[in-house]
Amino acid sequence: MIKMNEGFILSNKIRLAIFTEIASGEKRIDRIAKKNHIIEKAAMQAAEELKQHGLIEEKEEGYELTEEGRKIYAKMKGSQEI
Repeated sequence: MIKMNEGFILSNKIRLAIFTEIASGEKRIDRIAKKNHIIEKAAMQAAEELKQHGLIEEKEEGYELTEEGRKIYAKMKGSQEI
């Protein structure tokens, strides 16, 4: 697992949308894709990238932030980057 900073998330609009929606409590990629007008395949790819970098995890009920993801979200939120 590669640890990445918020630059990895901010550098891609789709990853940013997926990350912030999951941080806000949405657990389903299909709903995130529809709400943000993203092609579902692109949304799934972005989610997979976030998952590979240890920022989100897939649970039985859907996606959620990992501990690392929560730390980065708090840092981004505190600096108003999102």
